Amino acid sequence: MTDAAGTARLHWGSFAGLFCVGIWATSFGPALPFLAKEHGVSLDQAGLLLTVLFVGSITASGAMALWLHRLEARPFAAEGLVLAAAGVAGLATAGSWPVALASVTLLGFGDGFLVAAAHSAIATTAKDVPHSINRLNLWFAVGAVLGPLWAGFVLSRWESLTAVYGGVAILALAAASVLLSAPRTHPPPHHEATTGGRANRAIWVMGAVLFLYVGAEIGLGSWVSSYSTEAFGAGVMAGAAVASGYWGALALGRVASGILFARGVGPLTVLLASIAGALVTSAALALADGSLAIGAAAEFGTGLFFGPIWPAAITIASQGSAAGAPATMVTIGNAGGIVFPWFQGRVLVAAGPSRGIALTALICVAMLGVAAVCRRNAPGNSPPVSER
Repeated sequence: MTDAAGTARLHWGSFAGLFCVGIWATSFGPALPFLAKEHGVSLDQAGLLLTVLFVGSITASGAMALWLHRLEARPFAAEGLVLAAAGVAGLATAGSWPVALASVTLLGFGDGFLVAAAHSAIATTAKDVPHSINRLNLWFAVGAVLGPLWAGFVLSRWESLTAVYGGVAILALAAASVLLSAPRTHPPPHHEATTGGRANRAIWVMGAVLFLYVGAEIGLGSWVSSYSTEAFGAGVMAGAAVASGYWGALALGRVASGILFARGVGPLTVLLASIAGALVTSAALALADGSLAIGAAAEFGTGLFFGPIWPAAITIASQGSAAGAPATMVTIGNAGGIVFPWFQGRVLVAAGPSRGIALTALICVAMLGVAAVCRRNAPGNSPPVSER
């Protein structure tokens, strides 16, 4: 197999891995009420599954950022998929709440290794890094569209968590086989980067943006199904469809960001405009006041504006930075998933659905403030280039 063919196999395996991440991450939206019922816990307590998922994820991606980024990324991505498959298989058959928590922690470890390794593989082997990172995260968004539909379809008909997560485990193992079949690849010379003070500042500034963003993105994606049920009287499948629409809009947002990058629009410009748009639409969602049509349009708009934020921030931090930058960004960003989704569930249960969803708009305010105040410190508003 030629170097080009091996790189292509590595990229397609990474795309398949992020597709699986989208599936399992968004399946929790429709599944959380069923997991709560299955294990005899409250809905907000079931939200702790999201917390332990992200604890496991940042532990693994943190190890990648600190020690393992010097090693080949491909085996870590494949092993991450195998660990994730074991975790979702455990969740599919969990007979108790502690086993469910342990299974999702294992899923988190796999998630962290996979996401950090896949981003590192793309950043060090792609000729056009911004386009390829955007494409990688577009595959996550495609999986995220299908995750709620898959879970909602199975649960609305058979109420079988075993079928939901057993199917996800099979898919993860299939993706792992693609990565394991790829030969070892080496980064091209033009991707060897050195860090400077400004590049390091970009990592921390964009990391702070992603810390807030992941909390907002996953929090809204996980709870919008329950929000639709409580605020608009939607059924299980209708709530899943609303959640899928949110993730579908996020996928369209990433298509749009890819087009903007190709036309020479700077990633920092894309980032600021996207956060501002998400602030407006998420506020409209919180104020929908029982109207399913307005709520669905607002959550679609929020997903659309959320779409470009992750690839734009990763691109800004990766330009001119060391090979460990993607894993560092994934770790800092995913740390936001530890607190915000769980807290949003607590607010939703205790104070009502509108106040719970209003937390998304508040996070967007903070995100916009960080990006705007620190924009001069981030070396990321030059148009992305294919060769460096």
